[in-house]
Amino acid sequence: MIYLYEPNINKNSKKRVQETLEKNWLSGNTPIVHEFESKFADFIGVKYALACSSGTTALHLANIVLDVTNDSEVIMPSMSYIASANSVKYQHAEPVFVDIDKSTWQLDTNLVESKITKKTKAIMPVHLYGGIPDLFKIEKIANKNNLSIIHDSAESLGARYNKKHAASFKDVAIHSFFPNKIITTGEGGMLLTNNNEIYEKAKLYSRQGLSGKEEYKHSVIGYNYRMTSLSAALGIEQIDEIEINVAKKLEILNYYKQKFKDYEIVFQESEENVESANWLVAVLLSEKVDIREVQKYLYKNNVETKRIFKPIHLQDPYKKASNQNEYENSNFLYNNGICLPSYPGLTKKQIDFISQLIIDSIA
Repeated sequence: MIYLYEPNINKNSKKRVQETLEKNWLSGNTPIVHEFESKFADFIGVKYALACSSGTTALHLANIVLDVTNDSEVIMPSMSYIASANSVKYQHAEPVFVDIDKSTWQLDTNLVESKITKKTKAIMPVHLYGGIPDLFKIEKIANKNNLSIIHDSAESLGARYNKKHAASFKDVAIHSFFPNKIITTGEGGMLLTNNNEIYEKAKLYSRQGLSGKEEYKHSVIGYNYRMTSLSAALGIEQIDEIEINVAKKLEILNYYKQKFKDYEIVFQESEENVESANWLVAVLLSEKVDIREVQKYLYKNNVETKRIFKPIHLQDPYKKASNQNEYENSNFLYNNGICLPSYPGLTKKQIDFISQLIIDSIA
């Protein structure tokens, strides 16, 4: 079976995990976790990094530290994994959805200002499939309306906007280290910021509100959102491979493009100032093609694929709160898009095989 994704765990990562076990470092407050945070912050180019138990918990912390509350709204694209919206609902606030750009599949910045109300607290651009939205315009809108920005950059590790890492922009960003991401800690995430106040508040809430000034003194009702030492040990040696993995993914993407150049198959585009991480190779097939039948055909031939994310406005918890007619591009992408295997270890021979199956299935 050719899987959609296979993590690449190197020997050094396994060695660090073994060393961590031998030192009995198991909790989330150990030297290996702090080392991982420091090395990752240096790589991204930010002052502060807080290791978390998942990308979702990091997103929840981002909402907390930016004071998203029960009378708040956060603007985001509907085309995203549901965790983006859930992180807002955890605060009893309301996600407000907008459609995506037809070419880049990113948040359509032309639609954002029309959604701003007195309740709007933040904008959450989602860096879909490793790309990046128009951050210059988003920051301009946010500054004009005194709004915060939460970057859901779970999928864009290694991507750059104007040569800067996507997660280095204001106010706070998160990355995910789920097994199908650019690097993995099994389960895990990272909150990133250049603001000391945001960092300290996030750290406080991630550790059950433990202030550290006095033993067992808890100053707020917090959460246990810390990353374990074993997760940090698994991830720390992979930081040096981020650029290698991203370069390999670009090579894989370009080879897929070469294989499909004579067919009605559309790839995600990027703005000129964006260097995508190309997290997954996702393609749009013709409306005449039944995506489910394509998936069945590939699976029958031992190739795993996945549909494009189901837009959040179509998800049961959010249907009633959404105007179902506002998301034409998101709906089109969902109905006609498919994700293909694209992990760094994928070979050209395997891509040849997958591509021919796609071509055969749409003939």
